[in-house]
Amino acid sequence: MGPKFAILAGSLCRTIGAAAAIFAAAVALPGTGQAQETTAVTASLGIVDEGRVAKIDDLDFGRIIPGDSGGTITIAPNGNLSTTGTLIASDETHPAAFELERRVFVDYPVFIAPTISDTVLLANTADPDATMVLTGFTTDFNRTGFLGLPAYFFATNFQFRVGGTLAVAANQKPGTYVGTFVVEIEYN
Repeated sequence: MGPKFAILAGSLCRTIGAAAAIFAAAVALPGTGQAQETTAVTASLGIVDEGRVAKIDDLDFGRIIPGDSGGTITIAPNGNLSTTGTLIASDETHPAAFELERRVFVDYPVFIAPTISDTVLLANTADPDATMVLTGFTTDFNRTGFLGLPAYFFATNFQFRVGGTLAVAANQKPGTYVGTFVVEIEYN
C-alpha cells in the first residue's frame, strides 16, 4: 500500500499509510555472566509532497423543493441531474471536482473513496437535528483516455469529479445542509 491523500471539508489532509515502519530492539537479560548484545537497525521514511490533490469545487445540490413525498436527487460525475419522487430541483447543481498532480510513469493513482456504499449525513446549519443522507457516490476517475489507457496516464495534472445521491424527506425542513466526505487516492 502506498501513500494516501484525502480531501476533508476542502482541506488537504495528508496521511501516509504504511509508509514507514520503525522498530528497534535491544535485548539484555538480567543475570550474571551474560554478555549484552546490540543490533543496529536502519529506519526509512518516504515523505510525500503536499498538495498532490486539490479540491476545485464542492458537490452542490442547488435548491430543492421537497414536495409531499420527498425523493432523491442524483448528480452524476458528468453533471447530469436526475430526481425521483415529488421533489423539484434547480438546475444550478454540479459534482465535486478535484485536480490530481502526479509524476508520469512514476505515480499510478488508485481511487479508494468515497465508494457507492459510503454514507454521509448532511445537517441543517440552523437545526442540526434536521438531516439528509448522501449515498451512492460515483466518480469519473477511472474514465478511459488515449489508446484505451486510463485518462490520467499521460497527464501530470488530472481533473476528476465525484457525484452522489441525496435522500430528501417529505416536507424536509428548509435551510442550508452541509456535510463532509473524504476523497482518498492511493499511489501504487
